[in-house]
Parts: sequence; structure tokens; C-alpha cells
Amino acid sequence: MRTFRSILTVVAACAAMLTSGIAGAEGNARFKPGTENIAATAIAINAQSGEFSTLLAALTCTDLVPAVADPDVRLTVFAPTDAAFLAALGVDDESVCTIDKALLTSVLLLHVTEGRRLSPSVINGRNKQIETLNGGFLFPVGSGSLTIDATGSSANIVIPDVLASNGVIHAIDFVLLP
Repeated sequence: MRTFRSILTVVAACAAMLTSGIAGAEGNARFKPGTENIAATAIAINAQSGEFSTLLAALTCTDLVPAVADPDVRLTVFAPTDAAFLAALGVDDESVCTIDKALLTSVLLLHVTEGRRLSPSVINGRNKQIETLNGGFLFPVGSGSLTIDATGSSANIVIPDVLASNGVIHAIDFVLLP
């Protein structure tokens, strides 16, 4: 956890520079990509709001940070908030790494899809199904809700269109389980 906190401290100093990527789509009709990658954008958001501590710790202990930082890929991350991790799995940033690494990796990859999927295509349900990186599917039902077929659970997009240089982040209020 010390390494994670050190990274967070360094990136927090840069958070002010990332406002174009953090502001999301509000007032930005063209949905221009942000200036930082998904990992750096999530770290900056966490530094401001504390909403993604558990997600960032989970990405770190599963060695997935380089994947969401890769400038050569375009990804959409449906990022569960800290409250979502606590409610669904009973873990926080200090305990998330106690979950079996293979299971946690599968859970995280269920929240990521290839491509840059902005809220109009997701929230309005234009995509009948969205394949995730773990091979599962999300089924947008409109009105900001996503449903996953494996468990029938749903998650609401609480913060849409956080733009990053290599994709987009949508904060959600539930951890989807495979």
C-alpha cells in the first residue's frame, strides 16, 4: 500500500492540470479525449474525491495498471466507487488485495470493454450488448443503467464520460460480479 500511496501523492500534485479530462462531457459537445491516460485520470479523480481508492488498489495488486495506462489501446472502464466495493465485496483499499488474484482480475476485467464508449451510446442503450475483456457481457437498458446477464445485477452510471487520452471512464455504483 505504501507504493500506491506514493503514486497517489505524486499524481495529486498534477491533479490541477487534468481538469479537462476530469470535467467529463459537460460543456464539451465534441467529447475530446483527455490529456492523461485512464490510470492517471483515475488517480487524479481519487486525489480530489477519494472515490476510486479501492479500484486503484485492486488494479495495482492484479498488475492491471499498465493495461489501463497503455496509450495504444482505447478502453472504456465502468469504474466502481469505493462504496460499491464495500457493499458488494466487503473490501476497501486496505483489504481488496486479500481477494484471490484470479477472481479479482476477472471481476475487474468485467468492468472494461474495448473502444471508447461515450454515454450517449451506453445510457441510451444503442448497444444491445457490450462484450467485456473477461468475455462477459453488459446489457445497457437505458436511463443510465447497465445490467449483466450472469447475475442479473445492475449498476447505475453515476458519473459519465470522464475523458482520458486512451478512453473513457464511467463511475458506477455497483461492482459487477462474474
